[in-house]
Amino acid sequence: MSEQMNPAQVSSVMELDPRSDSENKYLKLHAMGFGELLDTTFSLYRSHFRAFIGISSCFCIVMFLIFSGVCFDNAVGRDASVGIRILIIGVFLAGFIFVVSGLMFASTEAYLGRHIKIGTVLRQARHRFLRCFGGSLLFGLLAVLLLFFSGVLLVVILRVSLGNTIDIIGPLSTLLLAAVVLAWFLTYWCFFVAAVLVEGELIGNGFRRSHELISGAWWRIVGTMLAILLLHLAVSIIVRIAIGSLLNLTQFMGVMEFLRTTQWATLLQLLANKPEASFSYMLMFLINLGIDIFTMPIWVIGVTLLYINRRIQKEGFDIEVMATRQGE
Repeated sequence: MSEQMNPAQVSSVMELDPRSDSENKYLKLHAMGFGELLDTTFSLYRSHFRAFIGISSCFCIVMFLIFSGVCFDNAVGRDASVGIRILIIGVFLAGFIFVVSGLMFASTEAYLGRHIKIGTVLRQARHRFLRCFGGSLLFGLLAVLLLFFSGVLLVVILRVSLGNTIDIIGPLSTLLLAAVVLAWFLTYWCFFVAAVLVEGELIGNGFRRSHELISGAWWRIVGTMLAILLLHLAVSIIVRIAIGSLLNLTQFMGVMEFLRTTQWATLLQLLANKPEASFSYMLMFLINLGIDIFTMPIWVIGVTLLYINRRIQKEGFDIEVMATRQGE
């Protein structure tokens, strides 16, 4: 074990339900391979489906506020519109981080064999929201700055070394660079949020913890992260194909036409001055919102298990949990 964990960090994820000792008596935490991690993700989602859906449904409130804000934005002047749009972006980011935080904490509770209480989970997410939100903004700023300066440096290097062929290679290299930065951001951000929620770390310590857990296995963790996101995308596409087939049977919309719709695209179309098509756009918006709510827990559970699995591999978190239970 490379580092001894603070027992308070272990007990912080086990203090919500007095029945935890009996419920976790035969639970065996262990390091998981990639296949077992994915299997456990779906197993936890099936076992606690109502709880996870209840938490992710809070995203409906976020989208309702955004919908109201955009409607109000169309009715005000240009100067006020800029402020409203900034507020809309802030509401979306805050709501998204809050829902993801709740799902992460619920995933930890479910994996430790705990009974998930939606109210308790949401209170925990609210209690540590400012840390998660502030740290996420810092991560996002660092990612933007990193992408900007590394992009400028890449363009200069390509222009000096390749000359005119930069017109072909430049865009591909930029996309590759953006993918690497995005992978860096998602990996460190998810581990940061998990450290704040599960271990109760402050923002600075959350950055340190995410770095400690990821160091030494960056490519493997990033690869697993991307696989989880691709799995989430695959499930989303399957659900969309199934719903699109039903819409096609009713001759309401073709499958391919539905697959091209997104929650944000339908929202913008709905808010455009097209009253004759408002019902269809509203229906598509609600369907896409429902799909996003249904699939969101998949990648959050997977990322949370990846975080816990890394703690088990690097720090012996399973031994710490076992020792804490035996001492109670």
